[in-house]
Amino acid sequence: MREDPLHPSTEKWQRLREQLTGSWAEDLWVFTSAKTRRRRGLRRFLRFHAVSLPLGVELKYALMTKFASRQWSADAHAVGHWVSNIMCIIQWLGDFTPPIQSLMEKDLTEWEALLRFHLLATGRYRQRREKKLQATQEYAESTLQSRVITLFRQLYSIVRGAYDDSQEKPETEKDIWDMRKMHLSVNLNRSDFLLNFTLIKQPWLRQLAKKYIKFNSEIHGATDCVHKLCALRKFSRFLSERHPAACISDINRALILEYMGYLRECHITDGNRIRLLSGLRLFLETSAHFLRVEGLPRERLLFADDFPKEERRLSREIPEVVLKQLRKHLGTLPTVTSRMVVILLECGMRIGELCTLPLDCLICDDRHDWYLRSYQGKSKREHIIPLVSLVVIGTIQAQQQEVRERWGERSPYLFPSPGSPDLPDKNLNFANRINAWAVEKDIRDAEERLYRFQSHQFRHTVGMRLINDDIPLAVISRLLGHRSLKPTTIYANQRAEKLREELERVHGKRRTVNDRGEVVEGAGHSNDQEAQLVSGQSRGQTLPAGNCGRPLAEGDCIHANSCLTCHLWLTSTEDLPRLKAFYRRALHLLQRAVEAGNEVVKCNQERIISYLAVRIARLEDAGLDRSLSVEELLDQLRSDLAGAESAREEAREAGRLVAVKAIELIIVDLKANITALEGTL
Repeated sequence: MREDPLHPSTEKWQRLREQLTGSWAEDLWVFTSAKTRRRRGLRRFLRFHAVSLPLGVELKYALMTKFASRQWSADAHAVGHWVSNIMCIIQWLGDFTPPIQSLMEKDLTEWEALLRFHLLATGRYRQRREKKLQATQEYAESTLQSRVITLFRQLYSIVRGAYDDSQEKPETEKDIWDMRKMHLSVNLNRSDFLLNFTLIKQPWLRQLAKKYIKFNSEIHGATDCVHKLCALRKFSRFLSERHPAACISDINRALILEYMGYLRECHITDGNRIRLLSGLRLFLETSAHFLRVEGLPRERLLFADDFPKEERRLSREIPEVVLKQLRKHLGTLPTVTSRMVVILLECGMRIGELCTLPLDCLICDDRHDWYLRSYQGKSKREHIIPLVSLVVIGTIQAQQQEVRERWGERSPYLFPSPGSPDLPDKNLNFANRINAWAVEKDIRDAEERLYRFQSHQFRHTVGMRLINDDIPLAVISRLLGHRSLKPTTIYANQRAEKLREELERVHGKRRTVNDRGEVVEGAGHSNDQEAQLVSGQSRGQTLPAGNCGRPLAEGDCIHANSCLTCHLWLTSTEDLPRLKAFYRRALHLLQRAVEAGNEVVKCNQERIISYLAVRIARLEDAGLDRSLSVEELLDQLRSDLAGAESAREEAREAGRLVAVKAIELIIVDLKANITALEGTL
């Protein structure tokens, strides 16, 4: 796409030259790097003698801008990857006859074609092949432009922006806003600094969007502005596809209903649909009632029932099977990444907070207790938590030492960007590194699928570990920096959900059968003497496997030592290992009896084997499994609780203090399970 030509005046060129002060104005730039224990001292040179004075000023200004914006570091080790590329551009521009006076003499498209021809002729044109990891943990290969051409585009763009009169307008009058120039607090560990309104195709909607985002920026932060602009872009795309001639007066309830259907057709998740619709509703209502925009309806166009019913949020912790693999291979991660993982797994920080940790984040008080100091961008406040793990303290100290040895005191961050010590590492860099490592080490989940890490999962993992260790919610909320207990209850809900699933699994699979393999209802705890005591129906005998179904009140058993074939012998699923052992022993005795010709033992063992085979087959029959609903489980637990309380009173009246204490422990457990299940309703 060709741009309109610019014809810079001498005054504009002079203005660029005046900004080059000190060493930036020299024709020889020298980059140095101090010698440290881990690396040698280094010097690199950049010469501008090959180009004309006016062109040299433009190139110096563009390069100085890269350094001033902290995109590049002036350290000799850091600049090595681009010095050779900029020297290639300078030498190429110096070979033109007559000499080039300004980059604005040609259009960018023409410059790129000439530079590409030069690189091909000199054998220096190298396209890069890049493998990028997809969300499926599979690599997709793509071809990238030559680094030299990419660098020239950046320099050209900076010089053109300096000469363009439209760039001198206030930021909010442009079509692309740089939030850094608007003095908004941006996340340096992210790259979304720009608000691009050019993707909103309708002129009336673009102007209205600018007015709204300007109003919003005075109240909310940079990230909120980005999200709300995304919602307006999606609405603009809908209008372009379905109603290209629509104007402001066409916005009504019918149009909004059609837009809701459009979002469903796009197969957008419920969470994203909620965000897009919320952003649109705020835009319409703010524009109508606060900005007083003419033509917009004053009545509400989006209602609460229009939003999808998002499922209750639960914790997204890293599965235990994945954590085991992570810990096993932790030493094979790149050093910086492994240190970040150690801190995340202990402190539960957001990845943005970790990347922007200050170099002096450790605090030691007069009692030699350690604390970690960070800044929470979400709540916009400093956060200090105690550190009790010596491993984490040692990890942070090792990282501090390495940063100081490499950058001295130039880096304010514990994890600086690899390209510049003045900037923090990016969130995306951490995710890319750990997921590439996960593919290399073949990290898989319980379903044997390649596992993809999400940075925020480390925070949820810490929260779930704390809640499972019975740490109070208030303490967890304080450690994670939540402004209220509401976000912390996600972990409590997840724990209750897991408890419910486990109870359903146990109650659905556990069963007791008699000698004919028939399921005995109400005898799910036939082996549990405490349960028998609670129900007031103590059984006759305690056996190596199972229990006697004959109540003790009926007197002594007249079938002593005949339990394996007795119709009163009750066995449950947990008796399966012992039953199988009896079965193997009976087969062995049968074989010995056949060899010895002992018909009495042979007939007895055949009868035992047949009884055991029926029991084992029925207990292992998966078709008998059934899951109880939460309400059924609650009814059963409440019934058990009532029986336990009644049995406790009977035991207390009879003076059986030991039985009273045992029953009270059962009552405590029953009440805890009931409370947990009630929390899932």
